[in-house]
Amino acid sequence: MWMQKICTYSAFGIVFVLVFLISQLVESDQSISMDKVYSISKISQSENEVIYKVQDIVAQNQNGNTSDDIELEGIVTKVIDGDTLDINGTRIRLALVDTPERGQQGFDKAKKFVESLCLGKKGELNVDSGQRRGDRYGREIGVVYCDGVNTNAKVMANKMAKILTEFCNISEFSKENWTASQCR
Repeated sequence: MWMQKICTYSAFGIVFVLVFLISQLVESDQSISMDKVYSISKISQSENEVIYKVQDIVAQNQNGNTSDDIELEGIVTKVIDGDTLDINGTRIRLALVDTPERGQQGFDKAKKFVESLCLGKKGELNVDSGQRRGDRYGREIGVVYCDGVNTNAKVMANKMAKILTEFCNISEFSKENWTASQCR
């Protein structure tokens, strides 16, 4: 009987700590939506499920952009190809992402995909601190968020590109979920 009470109190304690941690995340980062937090508070089937959902939100927060990371924002005015676009006239190369070049199979598909994600939408650039000087063509290099969506990750998730592994050792993004399998 006393063992059952200890387990019950422990479960309540874990839920209390999780709710407190989530409330702190929400206060410190408005990018976490309240509907996600609400869905967590409704879950009570098992401890493992609650912990899993909280870890999911923490991972989203760590991989998301914050206003401190963004160095350029504006409208995406042009998509050159699947890994290059313009925000307010500034040419940007997606960090670590390599899509097919003009004339190669997959070029049109990758370019149209990025156009559907970004063209005419709000673009935000998180410059790669390891490649701050840009590339040999004068392009900025980084992660681009189009209407809040990580374009680099979306291109990779949709198998439109490969990772430029020669830059894994200098890119700050080499340990992100979308690069980790190829950057070792």
